[in-house]
Amino acid sequence: MNTKVGPFVAAALAGSTLAGCALSPGVTPAAVTPAQRIAAPIRHEFDGVGDDLLTAGLGSAGLLGAAPAFADPAHPTARELRRRAIYMNWRGLADLGAAPGAGPPVAGVELLVGLRSLVGASTAMLQIPRDFDAANPCLLAVASSGSRGIYGALPTAGVWGLRHGCAVVHTDKGTGSGIFDVASGSGLRIDGRVAAAGDPLLSFAPDPAAVARLATVRPNAVLFRHANSGVNVEAHWGEYLLQAIDLAFELLNEEFPNRATPFAPGNTRVIAAGISNGGGTVLRALELDTAGRIDGAVVSEPNISVPGTRLFGHETRPLYDLAVAHLLLQPCAVLADDDPTAPFRAASMAARPTLEQWCRTLAAKGELQVAGAEGADVVELARAARKQLLALGILPEALRLGHVNVHASLWSAVAVSYAAAYAGMAPDELPCGVGFAATDAGGAPRALTKEELARAFADSTGIAPTAGVNLVRRGEGGSLHADNFGTIDLALCLRGLRERLAPGIAAVTAHPRADARPLIVLHGRGDGLIPVNHTSRPYYLASAAARGTGADIRYYEVERGQHFDAFLPLPGFAGHYVAMQPFFEAAMDFMAARLRGEGGALPPSQVVRRAILAAPGGDAISIAGGTLDIPR
Repeated sequence: MNTKVGPFVAAALAGSTLAGCALSPGVTPAAVTPAQRIAAPIRHEFDGVGDDLLTAGLGSAGLLGAAPAFADPAHPTARELRRRAIYMNWRGLADLGAAPGAGPPVAGVELLVGLRSLVGASTAMLQIPRDFDAANPCLLAVASSGSRGIYGALPTAGVWGLRHGCAVVHTDKGTGSGIFDVASGSGLRIDGRVAAAGDPLLSFAPDPAAVARLATVRPNAVLFRHANSGVNVEAHWGEYLLQAIDLAFELLNEEFPNRATPFAPGNTRVIAAGISNGGGTVLRALELDTAGRIDGAVVSEPNISVPGTRLFGHETRPLYDLAVAHLLLQPCAVLADDDPTAPFRAASMAARPTLEQWCRTLAAKGELQVAGAEGADVVELARAARKQLLALGILPEALRLGHVNVHASLWSAVAVSYAAAYAGMAPDELPCGVGFAATDAGGAPRALTKEELARAFADSTGIAPTAGVNLVRRGEGGSLHADNFGTIDLALCLRGLRERLAPGIAAVTAHPRADARPLIVLHGRGDGLIPVNHTSRPYYLASAAARGTGADIRYYEVERGQHFDAFLPLPGFAGHYVAMQPFFEAAMDFMAARLRGEGGALPPSQVVRRAILAAPGGDAISIAGGTLDIPR
């Protein structure tokens, strides 16, 4: 979910007009809902000089410079939006100081397609580099991280594929830059341009009746596809990726019509890869892919839910439960952090009066497990809050990033949007009264400007707060105001929704099955967003059990890894953490060699100190008698 985490509802879709061709019925098994193209692909050719597939012609210098501007800020062209979107994704996901632009430009063809199916809308994109070898084809299938748009996997998984001559098919997995502005009645097309409701290329077209109801009470509201589509898109992420793979083979055959044998999974090496939410998407796709489209997969920091497993003395829990617990406790718990080098600690010290009051209010509401809580001092209360987070199975390494998470409004962003999605809420049904809008200097909702909406495709991460759009709720006086930080009452309200959300959360639970295909899972031990004890560790254990003896699955836990490579240059990150991307690319190399039959067995599961080793010795991760052993 890098950070952060809509399609049409089935009933609305059934009555809509779907233009274009259906995906080949012989390719799609019954387990995957067939998708239809809404129009002909938007096709571009890039010469690798003025523009390219990987950096939009910006190169290393451009990615390190200022954000690309528009000739007309209110009406940018699709090409201008693409360039800025690629820039923003590189800046948001990569450690540019270590590998700016990742090398020379990549010439080739890019095809952008909107898909519709009974499980919702998604956007897919196929990139074919000029050095793609049609005689020995490889296809890399990737999904955007977090709730990002169609370029949200380009600087992570996509860069490896383009550098190795593979065609790369992307899916935004039903999240992405699907933004709809209630005030103007307009949204964003799949190419980023603003268009009025009714345009068939809108990436998100919310229910008009719900929009009309919302407009009467919150006329300046902004809607996001992930949160406000009325569909639990996460439950279908695997399907969106498999739909994109099917589309990729159709598009490849259209681009190479004279090939003697059509491209198909049986004659094309297919690797699926992703990080964060993109990694979770890949794992869900593997579960569904009984037709064998995918030959092998590599995921890093996957947002995957394996609840109900007892691991290292803790019961594993879904991300929603952890997000709400962090929203409730972490603003207090950070005051118990005695590491003076922790990132953003200065922000907590500056906000200490607010955070101390947070601790006292928690105590007054009985939320801290400490004797005589109401009379305890703040230090004791903060230690109690921290202890409760540790008791959930959150590692101390992850809590070191608590200051960042609190001051970046991470937990309110995740909990509110995911609550709306898991419950399938209509656009006018707001979880705990929280909606989204641009706000003025005083925090009051206002209309998005034309310029803000025009650049939202490029600047938005797909989940608020982002691109000038904030979380908005009604205060004690009854007026609406921005509140990204959240409150204790909001956390308690979101916790109170848990029973209603239970079916939606259950729908995103992982179900590993017996499977002979090779799989590599990586995770940073210090991940403060997607904790290893609740995701990769239990998934590795469950998947190994389902696959049985000799399972070709590996788990590499990077000792000094965390979730956000883009943060590495910041104080408190620099020198303490290492980038995950080099390990991810090394794992991709291992997987490609394994599938070509050149590399032998994959390196054993291990804790990674400096590099992934063929013989990790005492750092080997093992499973014996159903018990997972991970060296410290």
